[in-house]
Amino acid sequence: MPMWSKILVAIFLVIMIVKLWPAANHMLKHGPKGSADDWRAALLPILAVVGFVVFLILSVRG
Repeated sequence: MPMWSKILVAIFLVIMIVKLWPAANHMLKHGPKGSADDWRAALLPILAVVGFVVFLILSVRG
């Protein structure tokens, strides 16, 4: 990738961060707060996927 395109991508990313920062800050302050039940509901599928990946790794290794 030529240097000028890397510079353009970097400039674009900085502009995106500057433009999106106020909206993200507003959403963090005024958005819905998660409860313990919400965190448990999100953690269960993540643990299931991690367990499945560990199972696949162990089944191939053994």
